Amino acid sequence: MEPFEIQLLENHFTIEPLENGLYRILEGENKLGVIYAEADGDQVVWGTRDELDKDFIQQIGELIAEHNM
Repeated sequence: MEPFEIQLLENHFTIEPLENGLYRILEGENKLGVIYAEADGDQVVWGTRDELDKDFIQQIGELIAEHNM
């Protein structure tokens, strides 16, 4: 899968899909972290092992899911 751009408020991010459902988030040339989707009952919750705000990764994850539809 090819990298794609998303916008959250006034910020633009590049999303690089990796293997196994992982997504690398870049802002310009800066890597912010890697996120992934997890099932939590009937919802999808986005997680990370990087130091990113939970609300931020959930919003980015929802934009990724919307892009992939």
